[in-house]
Amino acid sequence: MRPLLLAALLLPHLAQAAWYTGTGTAPVINSNKELARQQATRAAIRDAVLKAGASVSIVNDVDNGSLTGNAFQVRAKGHITQLQRLEEYSRDDKVSVTVRADIWNDGAVCDGRLTSKSVVVAPLTLSHPEQAIWGGLEDLPQAVSARLFEEMTKAQADFLPKSLLSAPLAVNPARLEPHDRQELQSLAEQKQAQYLVLGSINNLTLGKIEGGLLSSDQLIRQYGMTLYLIDGISGLPILSKRYESRTLWPFAVNAQLDVQSDQLWQSAYGLEISRLVRAGIEDMSEALKCVHPKTRVIRVEGGSLDVAMGGRQGVRIGDVFRLSHQYNFTDDGGIDYSSLNDENSEFEVVKVYPDHSQLSPLNGDMPMNIQIRDLVQLDSFWE
Repeated sequence: MRPLLLAALLLPHLAQAAWYTGTGTAPVINSNKELARQQATRAAIRDAVLKAGASVSIVNDVDNGSLTGNAFQVRAKGHITQLQRLEEYSRDDKVSVTVRADIWNDGAVCDGRLTSKSVVVAPLTLSHPEQAIWGGLEDLPQAVSARLFEEMTKAQADFLPKSLLSAPLAVNPARLEPHDRQELQSLAEQKQAQYLVLGSINNLTLGKIEGGLLSSDQLIRQYGMTLYLIDGISGLPILSKRYESRTLWPFAVNAQLDVQSDQLWQSAYGLEISRLVRAGIEDMSEALKCVHPKTRVIRVEGGSLDVAMGGRQGVRIGDVFRLSHQYNFTDDGGIDYSSLNDENSEFEVVKVYPDHSQLSPLNGDMPMNIQIRDLVQLDSFWE
């Protein structure tokens, strides 16, 4: 069966490029309209990429600095072949840009077909609760976490968010102890997800820029957060990155805001938080785009088995999974590592459901030692 599948995959691609329109908005900070224009353009490109159903990691294919008139210079990576700016306008210290992009979405970001990664999002924590008193932002971590989950849901080519937890996890992702890793592994298995996203809001400092003779004082507010991407199979971190910015705080010093309101999220401050959330998702997409998805065996019955990965992640009939065994070890310096050893056992997908698939052994013989909770990895036809 496998040679026939290889032959089919080697046929010429039928995918074609198509035009998609996207719109983005960014605040003007410290009168820097050019920076706002670049950020709005990037947001517009991302909007078009999402409409095309492509990976948000290809937003990095575009060089925003090479803009001549309404035409962009695009890096030759093959996914965005042409890009045009259709409209730009400024209003209320914000810049909005609309672009039209010719996007070739064949899914081939890496050597094989793109498959989304299953994720659990834990609510962010607040490192300095006293900073949230100004503006009434005590519930901002929950609101940002919901935005993070929503943005990951939009990026269907990259992620399949399985769950947004109701409360933060009692672990410090910057310093994971062995029992923390076990808790993360157990949670990922329970939610049938491969990755977990944790984080913290580190900085909500409020400051002031003194006005001159002809201008009034302006309130400025920091926003800093750290996001962690954790491998739920090993319990080890894959990516940790801090995101920071500051922008105008267009509210009175004694204002109390609803963290779910458009009043906050359509303001310069809210737009800047949203930009950093999107940047975090793009970084996670970049880190995972060439990683083979892994999942667990959830049922073994007769001559077939079921795994916790299905059509919503892009699994298709004829895909091949390989049985793997995981090994964790710690070196002499106390650094933890995780490795996978592939077995010779391969299984072909024969039935696909939204969140699980049924597999049969390629050689017709079911291994005697396979068990529920064993690990399988989606194979690559291109290796």
